[in-house]
Amino acid sequence: MNTQTISSWKSWKEEIGRLREQDSIGNNEEEYVSPLLFRGHKCASWRLESTFERRGADFPSIEEYGDTLKETKNAFESYTGYKWDTVFMHRESPSPPEDFEFMVYLRHHGFPTPILDWTRSPYVASFFAFQEHGPEKEISIYSFREYLGAGKGGFTGESRIVGCGPNIKTHRRHYVQQSEYTFCRKKVNDKWYYSSHEDALAFANGRQDVATKYVLPACIRNEALADLDSMNINAYSLFGSEEGLAEMIANRTYG
Repeated sequence: MNTQTISSWKSWKEEIGRLREQDSIGNNEEEYVSPLLFRGHKCASWRLESTFERRGADFPSIEEYGDTLKETKNAFESYTGYKWDTVFMHRESPSPPEDFEFMVYLRHHGFPTPILDWTRSPYVASFFAFQEHGPEKEISIYSFREYLGAGKGGFTGESRIVGCGPNIKTHRRHYVQQSEYTFCRKKVNDKWYYSSHEDALAFANGRQDVATKYVLPACIRNEALADLDSMNINAYSLFGSEEGLAEMIANRTYG
């Protein structure tokens, strides 16, 4: 995975423009190139880890985690009155795992899941990177592209990243934040387990799972958030909650 240092907010916006121009030139009908996705971290030292990994838990099998989701779903359906359809996927398929839509809903409410959430908007990712003061002097924004004109390859037992498209029925934040998701899996003794994105990226060959880590100074936070707010990218527009409204007004008042 490449790492690039960006010195200013202006330079980051110029890099965004370069990436978009590159996308418009590079697209053709002969080879499939998947959308470029972005993810923001308030601490540059953070790895590409799911909320499940951050809890320090061992990766479950896809089947075991599916059983956990079924139990959790009962509680959320009782509380919300909403019923999630269970979609059973073939275990060998690269399609989203069972109960993926419910998994995304849980991800937006803080429940640990093995998926990583991304956005198609580099500016939304920038907001999440700068949203909160972090303990470090640098933040990071990741870009990721799953397909770059070739199919996916790999060896048995290696971790593989699987992208899940945006067209799902889930929390409305998914659409407001232009979200997409990835999960990582590997096969061990004929059984599929969730696994690490960082491990999978170690096998990237430049034609699949291409990731870049951009490191920016945290001291440009106020400038970045003010500019994003002028684009209507703020806590209220992205979350639609009273807490988000309070955060937006606080940023406008105190910076």
